[in-house]
Amino acid sequence: MNIVRLSVVCAGAAFLVVGCGGRRRNSKVDFSQMGPSINAKRYANLERIAARDLKCDVELTPQYLGENQYQMIGCNTEGVYELRCVMGQCHWIPDVRLRAEFDLGCGKSELQTSKLDRVTTGVAGCGKRATYRLSHGYSWILNSPVAEDATPAPAPASEVPVPTTL
Repeated sequence: MNIVRLSVVCAGAAFLVVGCGGRRRNSKVDFSQMGPSINAKRYANLERIAARDLKCDVELTPQYLGENQYQMIGCNTEGVYELRCVMGQCHWIPDVRLRAEFDLGCGKSELQTSKLDRVTTGVAGCGKRATYRLSHGYSWILNSPVAEDATPAPAPASEVPVPTTL
């Protein structure tokens, strides 16, 4: 009976030492440079979400953009995520460009975003623009029809007669 108890205690200690079987990929991240709200658990969650969104299973490189926004870079792509915390509950807001790619028929790298207010973002690219609203489930919802950007017609070249002298 003592051998069984000893083996259970040893197995439990082994799980604690190796982190319950999880990966420690974020050991190279300096959290003191990553903003006031980030910690190891939140970063691990961000890394998991970004790896899924970016379809990248190599180590991602984080960059703090300010105002709780983080750019995750890897596999020749990138995504921007925002950490929002309300009364101790924090959620990662995904990159609106991931949703706009489909609606605008445009590559993520060609899309430009403009924050209109706390829950509304405008996205423009490939001659189109749309507005997205953040839902309570923390996903982006198209909030306007996709509009074609009006391109001004080229001004007709006016021909000025050249006087001829004989």
